[in-house]
Amino acid sequence: MTAGPELYGFPPPETLPDLRWLGPNYVSVLVYDLTRGLLRQDARTTVIGVRCEGEPDLRPSVDPAGVIRAHDACFPLQIFVRDGAGRGWRLRGRWTYSGRDLGTTAATITHFWQLLSAEGV
Repeated sequence: MTAGPELYGFPPPETLPDLRWLGPNYVSVLVYDLTRGLLRQDARTTVIGVRCEGEPDLRPSVDPAGVIRAHDACFPLQIFVRDGAGRGWRLRGRWTYSGRDLGTTAATITHFWQLLSAEGV
């Protein structure tokens, strides 16, 4: 059995009820999606740790009835990885989820990564 990456600094899911649209544990969803993206670039990458560097920037949009139908959630992250050649890296950036038409059958959730820096460690 293999353990996942070490996680630091993420606010507990119960303190961010507006992120329920990502599931009961937004951190596990985020780490899963992030890891899949990195593995598409280098199938031998290992994610060692993920640190949330601050509070996520949450931007909900409500419809006329006061129901959240769109929501962006941006997380400032440091990601510690080992690439396929065995080199260690610290990646800094922002991971963003964008939910649209939330609470409807047309709901969509997309995500993207904005790399701010990469340094060998």
